[in-house]
This record gives sequence, structure tokens and C-alpha cells, in this order.
Amino acid sequence: MAEKDTTTGYELSANAIQSYLDAKEAQRNIRTNWDTASDLSDQLLGSVQDSQEAKRVDEDNKRKELEAHEEQFSNNILKITESAGGMGEEYYGLATEQAKLLQGEYLEAVKAGDKEAQTKIKMKLQGLATASGSLKESLTIAAELKNDGLLSNGRTAEEIKIANICTNPANAIYQDGGYVWKDPETGQIYTPEDLDKSLGQIDEVTQNEFHKFQNTQNESGMNYVNGTGADFEYARTKTSISDNIITEDNIMSIMHDDFFKSGKSSTFASHLKEYLDDADLWKNYDTYEIDGEGGPGIDTDVEREAVYNAIINKGGKDNNYKYDVSRDILADYLTMKSQEKFYGAHPTGLSITERKALRPEPGDTEKTFLAKGGILGELAKEGTVWNEDLGKFVGKSSETSKDLYNSYKNK
Repeated sequence: MAEKDTTTGYELSANAIQSYLDAKEAQRNIRTNWDTASDLSDQLLGSVQDSQEAKRVDEDNKRKELEAHEEQFSNNILKITESAGGMGEEYYGLATEQAKLLQGEYLEAVKAGDKEAQTKIKMKLQGLATASGSLKESLTIAAELKNDGLLSNGRTAEEIKIANICTNPANAIYQDGGYVWKDPETGQIYTPEDLDKSLGQIDEVTQNEFHKFQNTQNESGMNYVNGTGADFEYARTKTSISDNIITEDNIMSIMHDDFFKSGKSSTFASHLKEYLDDADLWKNYDTYEIDGEGGPGIDTDVEREAVYNAIINKGGKDNNYKYDVSRDILADYLTMKSQEKFYGAHPTGLSITERKALRPEPGDTEKTFLAKGGILGELAKEGTVWNEDLGKFVGKSSETSKDLYNSYKNK
């Protein structure tokens, strides 16, 4: 029997009532657009967090792997050093085994009367001796470079890994007439040439050349400050440094080693972030096409870290390193250092820009003007010089120092 709705007087069938109840239940299960958006936001945030965590874990694993290679390399060098450059039992074992095989082949050739085979086997035995001598020399050089602190801090993770693999006798095999090393994890074969290339050295020659160049800048700068000589030419100096100082072979050494001979904490790599912050240069390096989470430009910590690594580290399958870009910023940095050397640090602590803007005040002499941080060369550009007879600074129209001061002040 149908029920009556007491508010309307209409009768409601049992089916209609059930449909109404079903609709109410369905409505309770309907989620708003805000609910959906919230879920999507949570999912995206979770995805970003997962991505950041994955990056952190990946970087942590790479760091640990690199540290393990460096530690094992040090252990390898210690063993080489203890054996006074000797190859060690493992290498001698390989050489002995190979010699026995060749001796056996030689006896067979003698029995067979095969003179040609005998000659070839003799050459292989001589090659074995030559390879052993070359190997000993390579290992000795590796040990000396490590022990003398001549290996560059700018070597890539791949180079450090190769140096470890190639100085570990456990990885050595004799193949095709020479010693090679097999990566126990990947099976990659490395040659003595690969070992040599992995031992990048501190570029002391370029260091010395640059310091000689800076010394000439210092002398020229003193002359300019005292009113003689030419001013520092930033663009020309940067071009000269870029063309004559920095190369693809030495750029990592310049960046990571104690290039300025003022301590390991004063390297370009250690100062780069501060330098980019102070000069607000991060925005200049969106050419790396780094996909960050902060929209266009380099404005998040993740993006800045990626740019930093792209500038100072070459190598790696996911690295954004570009030699031309890194050379440009390094040349700019070295030019800035040369400019500082040119003008020299002043006891007042004034910046170069502030010193160049100083003008003489009434009563100033050359001595008092220089003591304030003034640069006589800047005055000479304008035709303002010290007149000893008058005891004052005068300009082209023989203005008094007071007139000069007021003219500058009113500009």
C-alpha cells in the first residue's frame, strides 16, 4: 500500500520512496570539485616530494660510491708504495702464467721445427716483458702523483672510479699482449692509457702564469692610482684570460684546486654560489634548460644547485656541463680577481666603485686624497691634476679645488 506524504497530500509509491533514499545515499557519496582538486594537489605534492627524495637518495648513493672509490684508491696506492713500485704478487702471477703458456707453445714449435712460430712466440715473450715494465712505470707514476698531492680535485667521478679500478690488481687481466683491467661490476675493460688519462694533475704551470700576469696588473694599478699609466680594461682582460689561460684540459683544475694559492677553502668552486648571489648572476644561466619546479628562470634551491653543478662538474650521463658557459663565468671571475689586484685593497675598505667615484674636497692634497682611497688616475681622465705651485687640485680651466668640489657635488 502506498504511503501518503503528510506535507503535500500526495501518495508516494514504495518505488519512489526507495528511489529517493537511493538518491540521498548517492549524494552523500558525491565528492565536490574542491575535493577532487585537493586530491590532485596532494598527489602532485606527493609526486614532487617523491621526486625530490629520489634525487636526494640518488645523490647520496653517488656520494657514497665516490667516497668508496677514493678510499679504495688510497689503499691501492699504499700497497704500490709499500712494494716500492713493484707490481705485486697478483701481477707477477699473471706474468708467470702467461710466460709458462708461451714457453709451452715455444717447445711445441721447436718439436715441430716451425721456425716462424718460434720467432712469433719469442716476440710475444718480449712483449710480455715490455708490458710488465710499462705497467710498473704507470703504477709508480700513479703512486707518486697521489703521494705528492699532485692529483687535481677537479677530476670527475668517472676518472676517480677508473683510477681505483686500474690500480687494484684484483681487476687485472692479461689480454692481447698487454695488461688491462676489468670493472668487476660492469665488465668494462680499461687500458693503461685510460689509467693515465684518469690521473688529472693540478695545473701548476697555468697557476704560475696567472700569478705572473696578476703581478703585472698590481704594478700597473699602483701607477694608475698614483696618477700615471692606463686604467684597467675589463673586457680586454677577460678576453685575454679566456683565450690564453683557460682550456678544456685545465678548466677543472682552475675551478677546484688552490689556484690562487690562498688555501683550499678559497677555490673558485667554494666561492661560486656566493659570487653568483652577490652579482645576481643566477638569472644568466637559464641556458642550461634545467627543468625545475619554480617556473621560468633559476629561482629555486633545486635549480640553483643544478646550475652550480653544471658549471663546476663535467662528465656524467645526466650532467648539464657546457664548456663555453663555464669558461665564460670562470673568465669573468678571474678578471674580477685581476681587477682587485690592479687597484689593491685599501685600508678604508671602500669598494673599487666607491674609490673611483671619490673627488677631492677643499684642502685636499695628493697625500690626503690617496689616504681617503682616491685614485689620481680617475682625476687625470678629466684633466684634474695636482698643482704643486698653487698647492691645490686644478682642472683644465684652473678651477680651485673648492670650485671643483662644488661642481661635482651639484652634478
